[in-house]
Amino acid sequence: MTGVVDTFPAGFGDRTTAPRPARALAASLALGLCIALGGCSTVPKSGPLVATVNHEAREAAPPFLLVPVNRTALTELSKIKAEEFVALAINQPAPDVMIHRGDKVSITLWEYGSGLLGPVPSTGQATIGLVGAQSASVPTQSVDQAGTIIVPFAGEIKAAGRTTRQVEAAIVQALRGKATNAQALVQIMQTTDNSVTVTGDVNHPGRITLAPTGTHLLDALSEAGGTTGRARDMLVHLTRAGKITSTRLSVINADPVQNIFLKSGDLLTLDLEPQSVVVLGATNKNLDVPFDKDRMTLAETLGAGGGLADRQADPYGVYVLRYEKLPVARTLTTRALPDYLQAGELVPVVYQIDMRSADGLMLSQNFMMRDHDLVYVANAPAVQIGKLTSLFNSIAGIFKSNSLNAYNY
Repeated sequence: MTGVVDTFPAGFGDRTTAPRPARALAASLALGLCIALGGCSTVPKSGPLVATVNHEAREAAPPFLLVPVNRTALTELSKIKAEEFVALAINQPAPDVMIHRGDKVSITLWEYGSGLLGPVPSTGQATIGLVGAQSASVPTQSVDQAGTIIVPFAGEIKAAGRTTRQVEAAIVQALRGKATNAQALVQIMQTTDNSVTVTGDVNHPGRITLAPTGTHLLDALSEAGGTTGRARDMLVHLTRAGKITSTRLSVINADPVQNIFLKSGDLLTLDLEPQSVVVLGATNKNLDVPFDKDRMTLAETLGAGGGLADRQADPYGVYVLRYEKLPVARTLTTRALPDYLQAGELVPVVYQIDMRSADGLMLSQNFMMRDHDLVYVANAPAVQIGKLTSLFNSIAGIFKSNSLNAYNY
């Protein structure tokens, strides 16, 4: 018989060659041991080790920006503010209310002295207390499809697309030479287009007429009966001129600058979208952690996940993965970002928190989480070695058992 010769220790008898099945099994086990000895990469694991993450960050073309969390990084992150609506609010006065086709308007005319409106009334009959002044009211009328209104003695006056002040000036101009020191007051009594639409997760969705002095975003939400959920769970979408801008309602509540004036034709949509953070890796619980308040820290997030697993976690390998805006990412590193990471508006950033010291724990209490963040805790290298050792012991046990069976055979 030829093949692999298995030599047994003394006391095993005079057999020096195992039967064919035992030899085949021994060869398989030996091959398994060789593969296992090739490195821990063959051992199952829940995610990358610290060495793997750091290696990827040092590559010639790193797929992400690795940022060690320290006091400097926290200072830069604290400067970040949600500014989605800020650009809409810069130098934005209360919008002028325009008159539209179909609007109903009322007109009151005054003149000082006898003239177009008749003789000057006596002192006791003077209108609004102005001695020598008289007035006349034009019945409420709708702006026609041509966008005009009719004013006695002034004729057709263009109204659509103008403010009430502009229409008043046009009426006074048309009455020159016909009335003495004429004045006009134009008021919008009912409008069809000077409004915004509020829809989504509000108690009374519908159209809201804009006030002549302007209507702020939160005012419109109040008129719609408020939202159906908590502010931190509500996402506000403003559609204006075909462009959608979104931010959290809690952000608008906290920053008066973002409580912007609405414009005619705006669409305001409220969506109930609770914020959450995913926790993975070597924690006692892997789960999706919902925000239970407006602001949540990394320490609170890890606590919700049951904390780091004592026998598994590498406290040096606590990571937070998120996408940062390009200007923010540039402030987090002293080196120039690779061109491919600057190609878009967002940059993948991996924050690493060293929680082996009390300072690291303090940093985790000040690191603020954001919606859709991913928290990952790496396994300690010893865990992989333990898995490998267990694998060796299992293979050795099987090999020993089968060797004994082969001898007895």
